[in-house]
Amino acid sequence: MNSFKGLVQKEWVVGKTTLLWLMVVQAGFVCLAFFAANYWEVAGLFYLCTWLNMLVQPLFMFSVMLSCLHSEGKTLLWIHNPQSAAMLLGSKLSISMFFQVASIFFSACIVFGGMKIPESLFKKGFHNETMLDSGSLLMAAGVLVVVSLVLAVYTLFLWIVFHALARNHVMKPLRVLLISAFCLGMLFFRQWMVSTGFYMKLDELWTVPIISDSSFSMSLDHFEFSFQTGGSLSLLTSGFELIGLVILFLLSCWLLDRKIEV
Repeated sequence: MNSFKGLVQKEWVVGKTTLLWLMVVQAGFVCLAFFAANYWEVAGLFYLCTWLNMLVQPLFMFSVMLSCLHSEGKTLLWIHNPQSAAMLLGSKLSISMFFQVASIFFSACIVFGGMKIPESLFKKGFHNETMLDSGSLLMAAGVLVVVSLVLAVYTLFLWIVFHALARNHVMKPLRVLLISAFCLGMLFFRQWMVSTGFYMKLDELWTVPIISDSSFSMSLDHFEFSFQTGGSLSLLTSGFELIGLVILFLLSCWLLDRKIEV
């Protein structure tokens, strides 16, 4: 436990500047949208950008995880690390998720605050309508956290497979092409799997209500963003996908424990 705590502290020291810059970039982006909307009198631009800032959060998780792994690739710490790969990768995943949750919470605060700004600051007669409450906003943030976690584990796995292929002199020049094909293959396989009748029947069992849909519309004198509730999530199929994610993480650890050299 002390070894894992030390690795997490190391990742915190290395990555805390990244978290700070993520928040600075988000605040700067929204401020720029505010001044642009005020200058061009396009009020919807500001409200749209506050939401856009939140909806692209999983891409920040991808960037943070890739940055941590790139740093690992330069230091080759896993070759000299006496601890298991599970500790090494787990520390990166844990601190990246902490950064992502903090970033999503920050962006949610920006959305909540942005919706309180009166439309008259941008354009007279503009109408901003939102059906969003704090509970729905937190639920949307939770969905983004889950998407970020899935993306982080897949990034971890693909990065390790990429370096594993470097050991094969035939595959090494084709790594980018092979990883791209493998990634597309996983996406198509998942899409095929969830469209099967058997999976659809499983998806109807042990369901809980969640946000099912979201939509927005914008015109010169009107902006609307709403979440529609009433959909459901199957705990059974979600559990299967969680098991698959854990297996993918363990497979990544197994590959890294084989002392993959870059």
